[in-house]
Amino acid sequence: MDLVLTEDDVYLDSLPDEVEGAVGTPLIEVARMLDEPDNDKEFRRGVRLLLEAGADAAPRMPDELRDLFEELRYAMRGVTVR
Repeated sequence: MDLVLTEDDVYLDSLPDEVEGAVGTPLIEVARMLDEPDNDKEFRRGVRLLLEAGADAAPRMPDELRDLFEELRYAMRGVTVR
């Protein structure tokens, strides 16, 4: 997720508007949670929200970003938010 969770706004700005609009805010929030780990439960919720937000935009994502989302989705299988 290094490519996705950078502070480089250039990458986000280069995404199609629909993709940036769908995943931009949840992605920034997840990155913030990684920088300031307060609560594991909130982090898991943030990742779930990011995956949900990205689901509709996935067909319009660049291949590399779509692959990263699929890897994250796979990694989150079976992880519950308690």
